[in-house]
Amino acid sequence: MAIVLVNMMVLVLVPLVIYLLIYTTSALKHSSKEKQLGMAGALANSSLVDLMRQFSQNYYEGHYDPQELARDEAFRSAGFASSVTEADAAAHRLYIEASGKYGGNAANPLSDKKLHAAVQFISDLTDFGTMIDGAFTISASNITYYGKWWITGNLSITGSNVRFAGGPLIVGGNLNVSGTNVAVDGDVYYSGTLSGSPDVSGATFSFYPSDMVYPSLREDYYKVNYAYRLTSDRTLRFNAYPSSGTFTVVGTTITVPIVESGMIILGENANLTVFGTVRGRVTVATTNTSGSKGKITVGQSSAASDLLYYDPLTGATTTSAIYGNSIALLASNGIALQGKTSSPAQDLTACGIFFNRGSQNISASGGSSKKLYIYGTRNKPVTLSGFGGGNAMAYDVWLNVNPPPGLPERPVLMTWHMR
Repeated sequence: MAIVLVNMMVLVLVPLVIYLLIYTTSALKHSSKEKQLGMAGALANSSLVDLMRQFSQNYYEGHYDPQELARDEAFRSAGFASSVTEADAAAHRLYIEASGKYGGNAANPLSDKKLHAAVQFISDLTDFGTMIDGAFTISASNITYYGKWWITGNLSITGSNVRFAGGPLIVGGNLNVSGTNVAVDGDVYYSGTLSGSPDVSGATFSFYPSDMVYPSLREDYYKVNYAYRLTSDRTLRFNAYPSSGTFTVVGTTITVPIVESGMIILGENANLTVFGTVRGRVTVATTNTSGSKGKITVGQSSAASDLLYYDPLTGATTTSAIYGNSIALLASNGIALQGKTSSPAQDLTACGIFFNRGSQNISASGGSSKKLYIYGTRNKPVTLSGFGGGNAMAYDVWLNVNPPPGLPERPVLMTWHMR
């Protein structure tokens, strides 16, 4: 009887033990392989992190340069990491294929992973319709702001029928709303307190995004990378033709072609006046060592002098950067918008990015019954003198797609896929 029981136990236990051994061995192999794949993925991720760190340290350079992007296959603690990039400078985009190989032999790794990612470089100067560094009070009524709105300090809204359309409202301090019928078509972020009851179509967050750092322009970059420099006060007229664009230094015989890849015009310790039709991508920047220099003025009081873009479909003009034409005005000491006031006075239309590094507001002067139209982005409030017809400000979404050259750009990870 005992022998029978032993035989029965052997018949049951031996297969069970064999099964457990096979299952345990298989589970250990799967666990080990999963760990190896995880390590390979981490190695591939490290290459992407390394590139993003590089981009975050310099918003101006190294985004599309093959020498700056090159990475040799390197051993990192548990394996090898490498990356291959393909830059699209015209679209301000970078494609990345990062590889991770786990093990001590790169030619025969224990496991490997590939990461595919796309990085879009976007400038805050084109991404936000309005940026203000400091505190501001909106006292005007019946006004609509288009595009994302960002202020680093407190924002008080005392006017009525104020609307923020086309993006979030981001406030780095307190948000105080005492005006009636204030609406935000999007989300609201604030770091301090919220008083009042704005009508918010999105969500309201009582925190300030940690990556919101107000852009700081590097003056030395423009001094090194300009394509044309002026050292005295000048007026520039932009000229557009079906196959090319130029600018003329008014009062001289100088006409300069705008290069296809874009160009930077530098006014060094000089005041510049600009108008005309822009064909191409242009950045006009000024510097100043004298307190009376470094100003950029759009328009003239004695003649109709709008600042517009060329429309290749009609041969006329447009207020949108949709066709690849754009301009940025980066002034070190003030921006002025000057409408025609000599008889007959006329409206003024100004297109572009208006970034004033000085402390004063953007000033605008025009006829008592005329209107000011701004298409683009700005970093200061506009103080009106004249322009009794009011002003209209529209955000140009195409500036993100076709930005002028020489703007600081932050990296935005658009896609991430591990294989």
